[in-house]
Amino acid sequence: MRPIAGVTETYTVIIRFDTTDHLKSWMASSERARLISKVEPLFAGTDDFYISSGLDFWFTPAGAKAKIPKRWKQYLITWSAIYPLALGVPYFVTPVLRLFGVSESLLLTTLAVTAVIVFLMVYVVMPRYTRLMQRWLFN
Repeated sequence: MRPIAGVTETYTVIIRFDTTDHLKSWMASSERARLISKVEPLFAGTDDFYISSGLDFWFTPAGAKAKIPKRWKQYLITWSAIYPLALGVPYFVTPVLRLFGVSESLLLTTLAVTAVIVFLMVYVVMPRYTRLMQRWLFN
């Protein structure tokens, strides 16, 4: 990902692996070392990397050097964000579905409600909420 003008000068590359063992194997491979040494003259700093799994990305502030809050804090923050959404979103989504003629299907309603909740969590709630709770999360 290219840097965001005026915010960061860091390029980010996201690589996903199917297992932790495959990740470790790649990180220790001679092929990776060869590729890194080939582009190293282009680096402003060092080959800095961060390994994340699960929902850790919600809890890592920009520029952090792999500082992740305790799991129980991640749990409480995530739960406290999802709970009000799980209560409130159905009251808004269900009438909209009926307005558009979607039948009263538990499957379709749940699909739409969870899609809205996840969207709100990823794009609206968690970025702001983790910033607001940052001091507590990282102490």
